[in-house]
Amino acid sequence: MESFLREYLPTAPDLGLYVAPDVPAPKLRAALADYAPDVDPADVLALYDATRLGSAKDGAVFLADRLVFQNNDLQPARVVRYEDVVGVRAKRKLLGGREVQIDLNRGRATVTETLDFSGQPGAAEYVERFLQQVLAHGVRSPVPPDDPTADDSDRRAVEAALDRLVALGRLTTGGRQRMLDAL
Repeated sequence: MESFLREYLPTAPDLGLYVAPDVPAPKLRAALADYAPDVDPADVLALYDATRLGSAKDGAVFLADRLVFQNNDLQPARVVRYEDVVGVRAKRKLLGGREVQIDLNRGRATVTETLDFSGQPGAAEYVERFLQQVLAHGVRSPVPPDDPTADDSDRRAVEAALDRLVALGRLTTGGRQRMLDAL
C-alpha cells in the first residue's frame, strides 16, 4: 500500500497533501485528535488537510488498510477500508470545489461515502487516482487463516452453489476449484 501512496499521492503542501515521512507533526496530532483518535501516528502513511487555514482538523489520514476522514466537525469520522471499495469518481460541486465519491461494499448493500475537497480542490484528482489504483489492483487485507473472528459463511454458501452446478453437470470439478481459488 505504501508504494501506491507514494506513486499516486504527492507531497504537495499547497494541495494539503503530505506523504510520510513528510507529514508535519502538528498537523498529524490535530487530525488524530479531532477525527482519528484510535489511529497510531506511526501507522499513518499520508495525510490530506482539507482546511483552508491549515489546521488539519478536517481531511483524511491514509493507513495501510484504510483511510479515515471527516469533512467537517458536524459529521462523524468515516472509515473506508480499501478492500470494500467498489467504485470511485471525482465530481465538481455546484458552487465550486470538488468531491470524491467512494462506493463501498457493505455486506449486501453498496453505500457511497463522499470526501469533500472544497478547501483544496486540486487534491481531489490525486486521491481519486490513488483509490482507482487500489480498486484496479484488488488490494485486499488478508485474513489470517487461524483468525477465530473470520466469518466463512459466505464461502460455504459459494461452495454449496458450486457443488450443485457440478452435480448438474454445468461445471467441471477443475472449474469449481479455480473459482474457489479466486475467493
